[in-house]
Amino acid sequence: CGQPVGRSVGRSDATSEELRRLMLRLRRVTTAAVAARARRGVASGGGGAQKIVLPELPYAYDALEPVISAQIMEIHHSKHHATYVANANAALEATDAARAAGDVAGVIKAQQAVKFNGGGHVNHSLFWQNLAPRGGGGGDV
Repeated sequence: CGQPVGRSVGRSDATSEELRRLMLRLRRVTTAAVAARARRGVASGGGGAQKIVLPELPYAYDALEPVISAQIMEIHHSKHHATYVANANAALEATDAARAAGDVAGVIKAQQAVKFNGGGHVNHSLFWQNLAPRGGGGGDV
């Protein structure tokens, strides 16, 4: 059909470009808004590789009560967000392993998991920064 092999056309290209722009914008926002915590949220792994680490919250789990309970905050942070972090790290390792093995299909599969779980981590990191207790800049509901 005259199209390059392995290249999507039409709406997929527009969607890919839109996603690329969104990721660049998220990177800028994350860098500006979460720079100090992001530095604490990434640790060096073996061989110089970077590992994503669950960031500490800038407030106690019970700081948003009665609007959000301490139990909900603890579960959402220590279980839900932590799962995104663990899965993103596993997907990054799978990407590296697939690249080393020359497994293109494995790289593509792992990159989708990196995008999903890395995005979940970025979204939650921003989410925590946009919440504040009443005494720390938060308001009434």
